[in-house]
Amino acid sequence: MNFFHRKKTSGGNSVYGMTDVGKKRAGNEDAYLIFPEKPFYIVSDGMGGHNAGEVASKTALKAIENFFANIDISAIPENLIRDTMADAVFAANKEVWEKSRSMPEYSGMGCTLAMVFLDKNTLHVCHIGDSRVYVIDHKEIIQITTDHSVVMELVKAGQISKEEARKSTLKNQLTRALGISSEANLEYTKQQVKMGDTILLCTDGLWDMLTDDEIYTVVKKGGTPEQCCSRLIRMANDTGGDDNITVIVARITD
Repeated sequence: MNFFHRKKTSGGNSVYGMTDVGKKRAGNEDAYLIFPEKPFYIVSDGMGGHNAGEVASKTALKAIENFFANIDISAIPENLIRDTMADAVFAANKEVWEKSRSMPEYSGMGCTLAMVFLDKNTLHVCHIGDSRVYVIDHKEIIQITTDHSVVMELVKAGQISKEEARKSTLKNQLTRALGISSEANLEYTKQQVKMGDTILLCTDGLWDMLTDDEIYTVVKKGGTPEQCCSRLIRMANDTGGDDNITVIVARITD
């Protein structure tokens, strides 16, 4: 499956995904996956030497796709959604971890992962690393995920501000990632959403270039999810395009 494809509808909602190499990188280590018949979306940002980051992110998403090949997640009881999503992440971690150990050129590779599933009015979120999930309504933008990074630990400890974190030389150092060990230390959360809300997933190539307020302004301006993705990626590139940029924009319409 081509993980750099675009989907316009998923699970009855209007959704679009887009990825771009950015201005500074030779290759694209980001990947994303949109399940066509389910409100189920994932972004991943690979890391590792040579093309290992690209291999890690694609391996993780392929493993999750295979995990759900014969599972109708929309039919899973609500009390089992968290465990099922976690099992999918564990399967992905196993694939990346084993591949990194079996081939010297992939040694040490890993990736971030942000995965969401919308069940009725509840958004279920699993993530590892610093790829983000936001919920945006007509009043505000809410970051649902917490970055698993050194600078975010310093922010939580009150040692630096969020503004200082954006400029820190430590901002790319992760405290958790998929595939770097045999165990995946994921984080799960859920958020109530409503008709008209926008779900946005992105890699750090977007949020490191644009502030939350800038992202909110683009989405609030309206337009289709495709237009939002295009504007956000163009703005991130205009601001510097330091990294690969991936974004999924989903409007809750059903």
